[in-house]
Amino acid sequence: MLARRVVISICMMALACARDAPRNDARGPDLRSELLARVQEDQAVREAVAAELRAGRVPGSELIAQMHATDSANVAWLKGVVAQSGWPMPEQVGADGVNAAFLLLQHADADPAFQERMLPVLDSAYAAGQIDGESVALLTDRVARAKGEPQCYGTQASIVDGRLVVDPIEDSLHVDERRARMGLLPLARYLQLLDSVYAPGTQR
Repeated sequence: MLARRVVISICMMALACARDAPRNDARGPDLRSELLARVQEDQAVREAVAAELRAGRVPGSELIAQMHATDSANVAWLKGVVAQSGWPMPEQVGADGVNAAFLLLQHADADPAFQERMLPVLDSAYAAGQIDGESVALLTDRVARAKGEPQCYGTQASIVDGRLVVDPIEDSLHVDERRARMGLLPLARYLQLLDSVYAPGTQR
């Protein structure tokens, strides 16, 4: 039987261009290359899932299993990197490498404890100007959803019976104010973008 509910792994984020920042970690270039390679694999399987949704089909079990296997391998690897040398910083792996690390973390849904443990780390990096507010907002909402709590910024959504549905938002009246503080588009515009990527044929 086809599943009626598909949770979208939302991360509407283009990788930044590589920057010629000095690299204090000798492993930096190799680590950056591995991060970017893993993100390419992550995005390839997710594009296949999105293509199925755009065509009005529920992604098959083999495709979903491939996505989960990719995520599982990536989170195990990323946890090893963090344990050995901490969260990757721009001076080590460039802005695109940091964005890639975040994308792997955002898709580590099988290990919500790791996502929650890394949220204060990203908060600190944001305060230091090392990552953008979008990353913090996305992970904040991801952690809240995993705990069964309302999200803060409205970044997480599902497709339910062919309809794009935003997961519950705390104090939804002021969500656009919070989104603006983190550099996010207004919620209505964001949902239009999600609809164009994941379900252009969804019912209104």
